[in-house]
Amino acid sequence: MDHLASEAAIQRSKLGRIISLLSNFQGSSRAMQQNYQHAMGIVRKCGKPDLFITFTCNPRWKEIQKQLFPGQTSSDRPDLIARIFKLKLKQLIDDIVRNHIFGRIVAHLFVIEFQKRGLPHCHMLIILANENKPRDSNSVGRIVSSEIPDADQNLQLYEMMKSRMIHELCGVLNKNSPCMEDGKCIKEFPMEFPNETAPNKDGYPRYRRRDNGVIPKVGKYEVDNRWVVPYNPHLLMKYDAHINVEVCATVKSIKYLFKYVYKGRNCANIKQKLLVKDAATFAKTLEWDEIKAHLDARYISAPGARTCMETLRISAT
Repeated sequence: MDHLASEAAIQRSKLGRIISLLSNFQGSSRAMQQNYQHAMGIVRKCGKPDLFITFTCNPRWKEIQKQLFPGQTSSDRPDLIARIFKLKLKQLIDDIVRNHIFGRIVAHLFVIEFQKRGLPHCHMLIILANENKPRDSNSVGRIVSSEIPDADQNLQLYEMMKSRMIHELCGVLNKNSPCMEDGKCIKEFPMEFPNETAPNKDGYPRYRRRDNGVIPKVGKYEVDNRWVVPYNPHLLMKYDAHINVEVCATVKSIKYLFKYVYKGRNCANIKQKLLVKDAATFAKTLEWDEIKAHLDARYISAPGARTCMETLRISAT
């Protein structure tokens, strides 16, 4: 359909033969666009998403560490990383969808990505039933926390939060941090010190971050509540992983969230202008091959490749 719709434009501007990668190939740009349209159909039927959750694999999980051979590190065993993350993710989805830790779920969707360093992580969108939607600061506070817990009351949660949910130090402390652009953190860390949770124009609440004097030491620097990534204490305690939980406050965040979830792989496109005297001859040899472009731009980490192999093995069985 894309080819037919743009046939006239192709004849005017694009010479050569076009080879399209269809939407039934997972990971293609058309598949991502199709999934995005399906997701927007879910929103039209069930309403806007209420929670945006990011779940990242923890290579220090005991299930991974105890299976390593002497001298091995977690990066040497992509099979363990892929399999154990899948089991943990399945359990997390069961807790949210079937055990209703946030309330009754109307709809949910998720995608799995593999970072360049190899660790898989999941982006998940949750649509809650009307009676369970976070509508005020109290209901938001029951789901999301952005403060450092008291070590005297819960030392285990304190240590997990300090090692998993502190944003990478940036700004004046580390100007070379990956989150820095034009001298500022794109995530706006360090945050301010609001005493109460309040919505803001970007579609996410400004969570409560009191200046309560709790200042743990992370590395060689001392941090406070301004550096805490929003999290859910129950999920952090149970899974011991980086689980960022955000409440979607306004409808302005819907399009951004779904396009972020279905953004697909990262790649670079380079265009080169050619001076051709004989356009007809040049058109016979020129190909706009989407399949080749997909293969050339695709990066597969070791755990991602292992996951693909497991999927193919299960399908063949």
